[in-house]
Amino acid sequence: MSIAQDDQTDSQNRLDGFTAEKRHEVSLDVVAGIAGLGINPRYEYVLGRYSGLGVDLNIGIADSEDFSYVETFSLTPYYRQYFFSKEDYGAKGFYGEGFLKAYTFDDEQYTFCINGNCNTSKDSYFETAIGVGIGWKWVSNSGFLIDVGFGIGRNLGFAKDPENYELPEVTGRGGVNFGWRF
Repeated sequence: MSIAQDDQTDSQNRLDGFTAEKRHEVSLDVVAGIAGLGINPRYEYVLGRYSGLGVDLNIGIADSEDFSYVETFSLTPYYRQYFFSKEDYGAKGFYGEGFLKAYTFDDEQYTFCINGNCNTSKDSYFETAIGVGIGWKWVSNSGFLIDVGFGIGRNLGFAKDPENYELPEVTGRGGVNFGWRF
């Protein structure tokens, strides 16, 4: 009688156990918070060693008087593909992602100036962008994670200004997230 042997290494068995139990991640963008730009929580569901699905939420808290263009809210679902993930715990390391970002922003415009006194108007817009990003994620054995990434997306043109003022054609995405995989 022959006995089938497990072809997996101890490392692969630990990975299977870890990813079967710990597939949820929550994190917060510390750069946006420290800079006073917004509150950016993130959730990601680990599909397996090489991929994950997630969503970012951004609630802008920046004072619009300091910036002419302020993102006030965004919801960004994304899909990530991890590369070179040969460590014990998958869904970490270098990644590429595709995202769809729906967001609102305020844009301040100068309408006219007389003797150095300028009047401005602030308009709010809704836009959607599709884009790509790259980054790197570190995950400790206990589940603590650091995720550094950035991306750029092309606006789809939903935001139209009645005075034909040129609105941004691209939008950015990125940050340094600290969080936990559980």
